[in-house]
Amino acid sequence: MKISMAILMLLLSFFEIGAISGNVNSSQNALNSLELKARNVSVFEENGVKLQYKTKQDMQREIYRIKEYFIHNTEGDYEEINENQFEIFNHSYNINVKIWREDKYSYVEIVLINKNSEYSTINLRDMIQKVENKESEDVQYFSYYEGKNLSDGYSINKFLDENDLKNTELLGINNGYTGTGYLNGSYKINFALIRYNKVSHIIIGTPIIFTAY
Repeated sequence: MKISMAILMLLLSFFEIGAISGNVNSSQNALNSLELKARNVSVFEENGVKLQYKTKQDMQREIYRIKEYFIHNTEGDYEEINENQFEIFNHSYNINVKIWREDKYSYVEIVLINKNSEYSTINLRDMIQKVENKESEDVQYFSYYEGKNLSDGYSINKFLDENDLKNTELLGINNGYTGTGYLNGSYKINFALIRYNKVSHIIIGTPIIFTAY
């Protein structure tokens, strides 16, 4: 883990954040519009989607169901980390699935990290959305995009202006800026424009940037 990114994730945690629940399609579409603009001013580095939900289904039955779905619908190598966690990976992306039990619920977290520029965050969400079923409760999605080598002259002010973010909270750090804002007045966005290893980066996520790398 890069130290600068670990510090960034810590700073981001000071902003009020909330999970996506309810209208996940509108929230994802909001991020997609930002991602398209970010791709135009940066070189794709990676993107990712996380799905979280809970279910009253037995934990072992639920992870078996998920495992069978990905094994039969995803090309890649399978690796079992332990009885409650596994990964499937290929040259483009990595899918990590883990499950745990609290009281009467089994909790599921599925994280997909992608290195292939052909896949947008919408494509990634489509890959894992079919894991949901009628037993899934409190479904939450998190998405992010990271690009590098920003266009000359691209600044935090230009980012804010061209995306028309409202109610922004901005924090200057020693290698750039990080903050939050609302797109279309409703959808919370986390963003960062920073430099590390002498390279400029743009990172956007909704409602948070859920991973450090």
